[in-house]
Amino acid sequence: MKLKDKVAIVTGGSRGIGYATVEKFIQEGAAVVLTGSRPETVEKAVAGLKEKYPEAKVEGIWPNLSDYDEVKAAVDAVVEKYGKLDILVNNAGVSESTPLDKYSQSVFENVMDLNVVAVFNGSKAAAEHMTAQ
Repeated sequence: MKLKDKVAIVTGGSRGIGYATVEKFIQEGAAVVLTGSRPETVEKAVAGLKEKYPEAKVEGIWPNLSDYDEVKAAVDAVVEKYGKLDILVNNAGVSESTPLDKYSQSVFENVMDLNVVAVFNGSKAAAEHMTAQ
């Protein structure tokens, strides 16, 4: 168990690559907090993981990753509960296949918020704890 006693946060962990990452971390002994964009998808992912791995330490949250205060509060809560944070996987992201001439400002802002701002927010909030460790 390579990750025994480690604590991880995986953004975008309710499906796809993020879900597979969460599952592997659980198999390797980590306590994992996954994030998703909606409570129902997060709860479904956590329920599936707990059914498959009943002894797993896994839970889900759904902060707005583009809001630093929400992300910081979420990371702080994880550290308060588990006593530390060892791993952050900034997996959440979105792609857009709309042609540039049809791209709207709101679509662009959504892509930037999730693919850039969210990575900064999570990394900054996690780094405060990881640096202290």
